[in-house]
Amino acid sequence: MLANYERKALGMPALPVAVVPYPMGGVSTEEAQRRAIAIRDDIVRGLTKMPDGSKLEMDKVAEAMKSKSLLVTDIDDLSYENVNRTFYERKWSDGLPIVPPTVERVTAMLRYTDRAPATVLGNMGPSWAPTTIHHVAVNAVMAGCRPEYFPVVVAGIEAVLDPKLNIYGVQGTTNPAGVMLMVNGPIARELDINGGTNLFGQGWYANGTIGRAVRLCLSNIGGGRPGEGDMSTLGNPNKWGSCIAENEAMSPWIPYHVEKGYDASTSTVTAVATAAPQNVIELSSDPVTILNILARAMTSAGSNCTIFDHEPMVIISPVQARQMAEGGFDKPAIRRYLWEHAKFELKGFHPTSYKAIKEWKQRTLRIEDGKEIIYPTVNPEDIGIAVGGGESGPHSAILATFNGTHLITRPIVRADGSPLQSVHDLVR
Repeated sequence: MLANYERKALGMPALPVAVVPYPMGGVSTEEAQRRAIAIRDDIVRGLTKMPDGSKLEMDKVAEAMKSKSLLVTDIDDLSYENVNRTFYERKWSDGLPIVPPTVERVTAMLRYTDRAPATVLGNMGPSWAPTTIHHVAVNAVMAGCRPEYFPVVVAGIEAVLDPKLNIYGVQGTTNPAGVMLMVNGPIARELDINGGTNLFGQGWYANGTIGRAVRLCLSNIGGGRPGEGDMSTLGNPNKWGSCIAENEAMSPWIPYHVEKGYDASTSTVTAVATAAPQNVIELSSDPVTILNILARAMTSAGSNCTIFDHEPMVIISPVQARQMAEGGFDKPAIRRYLWEHAKFELKGFHPTSYKAIKEWKQRTLRIEDGKEIIYPTVNPEDIGIAVGGGESGPHSAILATFNGTHLITRPIVRADGSPLQSVHDLVR
């Protein structure tokens, strides 16, 4: 299904496809060889002859790719009802009502960037369509974003397009992973992006619409539509769109973006390719007890953290952050403790899972006292730590990311790369 979608998206609907039975992860070497031999002739045939005997015309392929990122403007009736009905039929919506992207609304959105509308930020998989400022603005309007949110959306898209995030894998996987954004710095406060009570929930206009704008871009530009470019078995709620802020005001430690080398006055967006937040509750106020529970939750059975080589994010509530800080733990110490205590022995897994984990997490495998020990990440520094949520309870969360993904942080900047101090500086 994904192969059929991608070859059409690339403008090559006749491109031969060799089908390997799914899944491949965890199969024996002998079975992998058997499957490879079974499709050998298909591969040779596909590499040496097109079905219709013609050669690919790459200029037409490039033009076809460009067209995939366009939202067609052939709708005469721009009423709310007709636009929503038409966009839904064309699979341009996410299933919720959208704001009609009229010329006036898109123009207003574009006032909050100093980049030309035709500027290409990158190509977004699995359609590999060029992602322009204009196309992002159209989807931001559809999501209900206020124009002043646009610089955050653009930075979020830039983070998503970083190859280290692996958006192609995230979009096409059967895993439930979706993209969540975390905003740091003055702009998070300026736009009232919630980092406190009900962190991952409803109630804040900026959180809801910024996250949704990125999600619509992933669908309408990147082609991540369910059953086409998006092959997720279950999905998760943040695939509607997810955006939070770090609760810097209630953190006893330096903010996440400062750890990444940015000045505290610089605003940033971090993209996290994650499954749904895994709530971790511990009623004890003892920091070591809290950390032990977090470590056990991080590599619980069936978790992405258990089977994937990735960079997870841990969101610690203000209550537990304060308890840890009072117990002498800073962020580096927390990372080190989690890294050392979330490890597990590979022995005991079903043979299929054993093989898959050993292959996927081979960079985290250590031999200790003759045992195969799997660490949660390659290094402790690969574990992201941020403070978030309200003071109402002893909850924290594990954001278990997809295989091969990194936590990507991008500054909110002008076209020349200088940090944006206020979103309104762009229109003064």
